[in-house]
Amino acid sequence: MIPIYKPYFTENNLEYAHDAIKSGWVSSQGEYLDIAKNKLKEYLDCKKIILTNNGTTATHLIALALKYKYPHINKIIVPNNVYVAAWNSFLFDKEYKLVPIDADLDTWNFDLNKLDSVIDENSAVLIVHNIGNVIDVPKLKSKYPNTIFIEDNCEGFLGKYGEKFTGTESFASSISFFGNKTLTSGEGGAFITNDCDVFEYINKIKSQGQSNEKFVHDVLGYNYRMTNVQAAILLGQLECVDEIKEKKHKIFEQYRSIFENEKSISFQKIEQSTTHSEWMFGMRFNDFTLNQKKDLELHLFKMGIDTRPMFYEMSKHDYLSHIPNEDVIAKKLNEQCLILPSFPQLTESQVNFIGDKILKYINK
Repeated sequence: MIPIYKPYFTENNLEYAHDAIKSGWVSSQGEYLDIAKNKLKEYLDCKKIILTNNGTTATHLIALALKYKYPHINKIIVPNNVYVAAWNSFLFDKEYKLVPIDADLDTWNFDLNKLDSVIDENSAVLIVHNIGNVIDVPKLKSKYPNTIFIEDNCEGFLGKYGEKFTGTESFASSISFFGNKTLTSGEGGAFITNDCDVFEYINKIKSQGQSNEKFVHDVLGYNYRMTNVQAAILLGQLECVDEIKEKKHKIFEQYRSIFENEKSISFQKIEQSTTHSEWMFGMRFNDFTLNQKKDLELHLFKMGIDTRPMFYEMSKHDYLSHIPNEDVIAKKLNEQCLILPSFPQLTESQVNFIGDKILKYINK
């Protein structure tokens, strides 16, 4: 079976992880935490980074940072076709009302033209770069100078708007280092902000709200800390990030060359002045019904090819179905889009094999 994803590990990944284990510092203290954090901060050219135990907790820290800095904000404008962690993180504490916006058929992100009708002084906008297709946050900040923008950057990580890496130009952002992400530490994540006051607050509450006096806690906190072993794995990944990106870029280019002349297939439209993160490769079968797409998924599975559907619309989930929203485009994208294997070790022959099976299916 060709899996949808698998991590790309080098010898350094194993060496650093073993070293962290041998040191005895296997929990939330150890030298690799600072080394990996500083390496990531240098690569992204950002001011403040907090490493966390996963991407969802990093996104929850955005919600907590927003509550701390902007307590008047009680509405989060969100896309209605993303992975549920992006929504859940703002529902954990019952502080926020979600205001979903339907998707754009071309970009698969939310329809930016609908922002005018929902933004107000009590709202913040959650940017999610769906499947890695980047939304131009600096452009939106210029258009809406009085609006707070935050980013669930778990899929957009390593993409760019202009010359800046995603996640670095918003009030706060999150990264995931889950096993299916471009860089991984198994689990793991990161919280990013350029606000020093917010950084100090979040750095405290992510570690049980510890005060300057040992075992005395002055605020309600959480245990969202990354372990030293995770940081050791992450460091090895950061040291070969350009190698990983190059390998994935070649895979994306090969997929595009295989399908670019097939009129029944379209790709995500990339916004001008942005660079796709090339996390996962997806494409849309423009005339498919849901049953046709499911039949193709099953066909590819029988051929030994693992795939994923596009994320479902918000109303598909029982616990969110009461939230009013328009989802015509989100439903269509789920019915017609398919995510293909795109891990760095994928060979040219494997990509050709996948492309051949899809083209033969749609042209039968």
